[in-house]
Amino acid sequence: MAATATLKDPVTVSPAIIVRSLKSVLTSAFNLGVGEAVSNFASFLLFAYLSRHYGVELLGIVALAQTVARYVTLGTDQGLRLVGARLVARNGAAAPLIVKRVLLKRLFSCATCVTVGCTYALYGPVPQSARSYILGFVLGVVPYAFSLDWLAWGLDKFAWLGVFRGGVTVLFLIGSITGIVLARTTLWALTLANGLAATLGAVGLWTVWLLRWKPQLIKDTPALEGHVHEELRWLAILPLGMTMILNQAFHNFDTVLLGAMSTASEVGRYSSAYRILFFILGGYWLVTTSLYPRLSRARGGPQAKKLLLWSLLAVATAGTLLALVIGIFAPNILALTYGSDLGATNLLRILVFAIPMDFCVALLTVVFVSRGLDRTILTAIGTAAGMNIVLNLCLIPRFQGLGAAVATLASYLYLVSFLLQHTIRKPVFATDITPLTATAI
Repeated sequence: MAATATLKDPVTVSPAIIVRSLKSVLTSAFNLGVGEAVSNFASFLLFAYLSRHYGVELLGIVALAQTVARYVTLGTDQGLRLVGARLVARNGAAAPLIVKRVLLKRLFSCATCVTVGCTYALYGPVPQSARSYILGFVLGVVPYAFSLDWLAWGLDKFAWLGVFRGGVTVLFLIGSITGIVLARTTLWALTLANGLAATLGAVGLWTVWLLRWKPQLIKDTPALEGHVHEELRWLAILPLGMTMILNQAFHNFDTVLLGAMSTASEVGRYSSAYRILFFILGGYWLVTTSLYPRLSRARGGPQAKKLLLWSLLAVATAGTLLALVIGIFAPNILALTYGSDLGATNLLRILVFAIPMDFCVALLTVVFVSRGLDRTILTAIGTAAGMNIVLNLCLIPRFQGLGAAVATLASYLYLVSFLLQHTIRKPVFATDITPLTATAI
């Protein structure tokens, strides 16, 4: 393990350094991308199978169940994934201590959030046909409390992280289709396959951690227990945890509201269009995820801020071009994926204009969180999520999925404006951002 220069050293960014950093990020993104590509492809295969054999209603039910389970997952995590990865990225030798503290907090929050999720599944405003599916997927969150995907992230083990993400989804795909074919039921096949895949994924990463990663750490760990305890206090992590939940609400609470105020079929149409968008954004997520550990230990200064602004211009341009291409070929893309366009062409053509804005938002969010500006992100995401929910409540009853799509674009426009003005006016890349000298395995 090698320590970086202290954060107070002068900042110099030469072309050679930029090239080396870019090469490193692209390598990490590729290692993670193989697994992510497999994960996305497997997810698409499952949704295509369900759409072609059972129709848009089951597609909507499964999408709604996965969305509710995602909220329970974020409640279980409470931002611990980001804080844990940030701490490990800055000092990998303290990983055993960080793992212990994160696990204890996750187990407590998991018990609370799974209970709330099960109550919502049984008594909440959801289509009656979706209740058992939602309950099964919520219970499938329990293995996530034990997952060490965040540890692989903080230690720059992107190949292993890719194997984890791809492997869990492939196991879910195989288990679901096998169960449906053998048992002639979708409920038990989907819910049991989901829980089993998550369990095997968690066990796999724990095995790698105990047998490979942990023995490689430096034995003489610096006395960081006080700092780790301070960073992982509930009062310290709750703003970030709330940010993650609100961020999820910003992105897909419209699915929950559609389930409450519309039909499962309408949820299916909207989700089929949004899943195309999610597939595109998932590829971009590889880059921002690869950047997070490096940004957590990076030195700042004026040149870093200038590089960030140029990067924003580049990703916005790329996102706009991509949106235009997808908009033009929207009917073909939907038909190729689901067997027909499912009546979702107009939805997709509206939603694609969120791509360039999401590219900017994702980059700025990972920068802000990596620099410890959790409360700023909480304010930005919280107000944007609130705006999104209000717009959905106003538009969905009259326009259904189209109203949800319009609300999504309006909320994105507000969020990207908020983050951009803060980036320009505030010292996001302060020179001295952390008391730790970062290390990497």
